[in-house]
Amino acid sequence: MSNSNSPIILEGHFDPNIPQILPHDKMYKIQIGNKLFRISGASLSSDGPSYFTNYFSKLSESKKKRLDTDSSGKPSHEPATVNEILFIDRSADIFELIYQHLQGYFIDIKDERQYTMLFADALYYNLPRLRSILKEIDYYFTNVGGTSFKIAKNLFRRKGDSPNYFEMTSNSLYLDVEQLIVSRKLLRPPPHSPPYIPRSAEYLTDILALLGGASLNLDDERRESLLKECRYYRLLNLEQTLIKHRIQFNPMTNHEEIYINLKDMSKKSVKAPPMQDTSNLTDCFDGSSESGCLQLINNDSPEPATKKLKTNFSPQLWRILSYKRPFIDEYARDLIFQISTNECTLLFNKEKGLIHIDIIGETARRFITIFANILASNEIDLEKYKVILPTPNGINAIIKPDDKDTSQTTTQTHLVLPTCISKCDLQVNGSKCSSVRSLINDCNRNDQIIDFSDMSLLKHSLGLKLHILKIQCKLGINCGKLMLIAQKVDSFTGVQEYSKSVEYL
Repeated sequence: MSNSNSPIILEGHFDPNIPQILPHDKMYKIQIGNKLFRISGASLSSDGPSYFTNYFSKLSESKKKRLDTDSSGKPSHEPATVNEILFIDRSADIFELIYQHLQGYFIDIKDERQYTMLFADALYYNLPRLRSILKEIDYYFTNVGGTSFKIAKNLFRRKGDSPNYFEMTSNSLYLDVEQLIVSRKLLRPPPHSPPYIPRSAEYLTDILALLGGASLNLDDERRESLLKECRYYRLLNLEQTLIKHRIQFNPMTNHEEIYINLKDMSKKSVKAPPMQDTSNLTDCFDGSSESGCLQLINNDSPEPATKKLKTNFSPQLWRILSYKRPFIDEYARDLIFQISTNECTLLFNKEKGLIHIDIIGETARRFITIFANILASNEIDLEKYKVILPTPNGINAIIKPDDKDTSQTTTQTHLVLPTCISKCDLQVNGSKCSSVRSLINDCNRNDQIIDFSDMSLLKHSLGLKLHILKIQCKLGINCGKLMLIAQKVDSFTGVQEYSKSVEYL
């Protein structure tokens, strides 16, 4: 049982027990700039020892010594303006806040300029309790694009949103100032500019609203802008929340699936199911097998085949890669990633009966970045799916591995993956493709495509080339092989069809 007369110590920095540094009932005069402040010894002692308590303690001791050594035994009073007024050439406006603090009031700091000046003066006056309060204050003060922000620290309570830009820069910024003053024993703090961030104040306002639990109606352009801001401020949890995605349950596989853009994926979040896990196996026709495409054509339509087709193969089972969003998801879901660039081409090889997807440019580099490590851990090397080809202007010349002189040829890296479209919703030139057989056997479509059946011996072959506008697909692995399993494809066949898809300004 505690004593009812014992003082109550409140949480935080406030302690009602004031140390006896200066006489509590004595009044002291301090002139800051052009303003005179009268303050009690109790108030000065409440945050000490400090510059003020040290000054007045020494002044009192000096006067006492002079009295003790006065031969006449009479008090020797010097003018009050000399002995009892402490003059300091600093900001009176900032000292108003310090004055309130010493009197026991809560101080309300309005912006980053006031906070920076108050922090400097707390160091200058050596006020230990105020310094501690300012270091552990519940807000970050900063200026973004000309607008002052007072940001509550509890907005960053979610895992992944801390440590962030504000926390790291605030800690280092003011710690450097403190170490400089203390180490060099400067007479006054050096000029120190308030924090300024050359970013959009409007976007930060949206971010703070989202962190506070608000819902915003965002179009794609606004979402992309906010994602860039999240990455700049290192708000990784909020970034994942903002990334466009869809999660839904697939009753056919009895699994949850996550749909997400390839450009928004994290390579560390891609997961491969354990070898013994057979719960997410997907069967599809092996597009890397001979006549796989022709078998698909035969099964695609009830119409009789135009020629006798090979049928000596069966569907293959593929383990589907999954995805677990960092900081948000508790478990991984079957991954369906979307590519929305014009850097993918679907190639149907009529002679070999093969289907491949040809990926180039930034999309190919992104694909390799995201999947290379997880595929390598499953003994699949993406390097064997890469080939160097000339740009379209030199399409008739194929660079083979033994070619030496490529100095006169502009080349680019192609990532060529076997592809299955047996479960695909295919759209060509704005119309649903109900019969792949009819599409491929169209006598008017005999494109010159590269035969990727043997990467070491590249040549041209007759086939069909579909330029992809958008594609959603899974990535399956099995026994050291991989298969791109298309779910939904929007494509066109040539220049005229592409022109139809281009909107006027």
